[in-house]
Amino acid sequence: MISVIFCSIDNSKAKSIERHYKELLKDQKYEIISIRDARSLAEAFNRGIDRASGDILIFSHDDIEFLNPKVWFSRLAGHLDHADVVGVAGTKRLVGGAWAQAGPPYNFGKVAENDGQKAKYHVLMFSTPAPLVMGIQAVDGCFMAVRRSVIQELRFDERTFDGFHCYDIDFTFSAYSMGFKVAVATDLAILHASSGRFDPNWQNYANLLTAKHKRKLGIVPKRTWQAAMVWVNTKQEVLEILES
Repeated sequence: MISVIFCSIDNSKAKSIERHYKELLKDQKYEIISIRDARSLAEAFNRGIDRASGDILIFSHDDIEFLNPKVWFSRLAGHLDHADVVGVAGTKRLVGGAWAQAGPPYNFGKVAENDGQKAKYHVLMFSTPAPLVMGIQAVDGCFMAVRRSVIQELRFDERTFDGFHCYDIDFTFSAYSMGFKVAVATDLAILHASSGRFDPNWQNYANLLTAKHKRKLGIVPKRTWQAAMVWVNTKQEVLEILES
């Protein structure tokens, strides 16, 4: 049983992401839990957990699309045979509120995003040494698949993260710290219609995360780095890059 939990205040996005997961999971037993009045993402996901009956819980943004639906579930299911938490981008060394902050060689995954400036889309590429990368400490919250054994012991921290930032980093790093196996799947071919916004509001929650986990966070020298990026104009090109 798969429980898909998402939050949305946009009717069009809510209908679109629900249709998308129905297509992805059409041959599986599933339920879709839509939270339309979230006070925060942590609070909303905890409400979703209370309603969920699945063995696997998927926490999802409302503006993503997987471009390989025919193989998507078989790949995800295979990964969950080896990991307790699976995301599509993450790090083996968390040093602060942004999962990618440590830079190479600690970051893993490939994610396409809408662009609209140089081209219609761009693809961000970090290390992808295998279809599933184990030993991850934290993953991006645009998509997280979580085994029930995790949420039986861990909930989202809605008291500390009472907004819309860092809830994902806190949850997955907490899972890692508790001994659960966190991983990045590099073969799920995801397109995310938005990108992160590192504004003062985000910084406030990043400071809270650092304060909460400061004794466990890693340390790396400050370095200038840049992720690899490719700009393309069609979803077919995006898929070719994500699948390569």
